[in-house]
Amino acid sequence: MEVGLLYDLRNPPEWHIPTAELYAETLDHIQAMEALGFPVIWVTEHHFIDDEYLPGCLAFAAAIAARTKKVTIGSAVILLPLHDALRVAEDAAVVDVLSNGRLRLGVGLGYKLEEFDAFGIPRQHRRGRMEEGVQVIRAAWGEGPATFEGKHYNFRDINVTPKPTQKRPEIWMAGRAEPAIERAARLGDGVIIAGGAELASMYSAKRRELGTGGPNNVAGFAWALPAEDPGRAWEECGPHTTYRARNYADWYGAAADIQSDTTWNAAIDAGLNPGASARMFTSVDETIASLKQMEADGITSALYFATFPGMRPSATIPYFETMAKYVLPAVS
Repeated sequence: MEVGLLYDLRNPPEWHIPTAELYAETLDHIQAMEALGFPVIWVTEHHFIDDEYLPGCLAFAAAIAARTKKVTIGSAVILLPLHDALRVAEDAAVVDVLSNGRLRLGVGLGYKLEEFDAFGIPRQHRRGRMEEGVQVIRAAWGEGPATFEGKHYNFRDINVTPKPTQKRPEIWMAGRAEPAIERAARLGDGVIIAGGAELASMYSAKRRELGTGGPNNVAGFAWALPAEDPGRAWEECGPHTTYRARNYADWYGAAADIQSDTTWNAAIDAGLNPGASARMFTSVDETIASLKQMEADGITSALYFATFPGMRPSATIPYFETMAKYVLPAVS
């Protein structure tokens, strides 16, 4: 199983770290994680958040490319309907060139109401913009000029340069419900699920139904972190991880795209969300067991948040050092 680390650069006002320091320390953290042997570094995006949530996946990915040598650099995810897909194709190609072919482009539909309002993108257009956007990026990365005719994108003989170093960079698509899982199986090279194991099974079934070739790439969020003293770890880090979970609960609840979106806060209150409960800090054996269960459920790539909002990036290094020493050899 692949184990990757996700960075969001969140910097809550109540624990604010000077932004330039946070960015520099995060890049140092990423270099340390590469040295420890973690194979994938992911970055994510949201916009107009008072905690300075990273708004530019590909800009930061370029910085990662310049500071690393071998890790795959993934986006989990770029909110594709909010962007011009041709420009995403250009910027992503630049990152792939800078990294000598290490880019994995992850894209998602988006859900946060304020983002669509701010960018003037009707939410009801997001599915069409997503599907066409992926096709546009594929066409733009192909040899020579590209032509596309659709509802949201129309262009003729546009030659995006430079082309990616990889012949065909992977595009992974986020999914939380059946329509998104079907879309990922049909158009993507992998899926990033936010939900239970049933989504991984659904993705595999859709791929079989569609006759899709290639590997069954499924990324899913992992929470179990090995800690020498789990109680103390939760005491120190719990407010920061709960902060993150509450934000997502509020945003999903406001969007209410699927039924479970309105129940997240109740789950956190009941201690059922591992990302906001003391049980995220476990023993080494429990961490290994958790990842092996994910693998049995069809997850091929575990995805951990690498840092905690409002804490110095270095605060999580001990957990990932333990993972690198004892967990990675047991699950790789």
